[in-house]
Amino acid sequence: MNNAFSFSRLWLLIKKQWFDNVKLYTLSILAVFGLMAIIFFIWTWTSGPNYDEAETYIIFFVGLFVTGLIFASISFGALGDRPRGIYWLSVPATHLEKLICAIFYSTILFTAFYFACFYIIQPITLMVLEMKPAYSVKRIPHWNEAMKVAMYIFFALQALFLLGSAYFEKYSFIKTALAGLVFFLLVGLYVNFIQRNLVPHNAGMRGLASFAVYETKQMKIYRLDQWVEDTWIFLLKYIWVPVFWVAAYFRLREKEI
Repeated sequence: MNNAFSFSRLWLLIKKQWFDNVKLYTLSILAVFGLMAIIFFIWTWTSGPNYDEAETYIIFFVGLFVTGLIFASISFGALGDRPRGIYWLSVPATHLEKLICAIFYSTILFTAFYFACFYIIQPITLMVLEMKPAYSVKRIPHWNEAMKVAMYIFFALQALFLLGSAYFEKYSFIKTALAGLVFFLLVGLYVNFIQRNLVPHNAGMRGLASFAVYETKQMKIYRLDQWVEDTWIFLLKYIWVPVFWVAAYFRLREKEI
């Protein structure tokens, strides 16, 4: 087999993945749609006459994180079983093509279907509520910044659980979750160490590239150039996904069964 990347071979692999798992994907879509419909039905019966559209987005993000991370954690589940793993490794496609195929289903296709389910059920639910004379719905004009941050976090975590699926052969969801918690705990301890030992006791951070020193009658603010803060924000938003994908690629290259 030619080890060079091939779009035609990638497309064949994507189609093969669909036909091999069409029942699983179909049942998963129906399950997500049905579960979301049930949750919205319960919400309409327990929230009283005054409804807030923001509550529907809480349901949206909770379901997105739970189902999205579980789905990502089984992307390379075949590697945990010897016969299935040997078959998966013997498929005539490069590791990069197999990784892109997994990303296509676990990230792109899943997210698209989840958004479709939500934006079919939510407007119908709100429309039915507004048709009732004693009920009111408080609308939100657009996605706020917190929602956008939640999406950045979701894609980063989903890439992490995709890496965990390639790295851990058994119980990848649990092991990845524990590894992620340990990592963030260590980061938190490191930041706390920096603040306690390197930052003066009368100083405090005011941003990613600025801090303030509090004196008796005044406060001095020290700020780095704006491009430093912009770079930090850009990295925090976008660096995690490609890092985890690249790590997953190298893990797949060295995978043996």
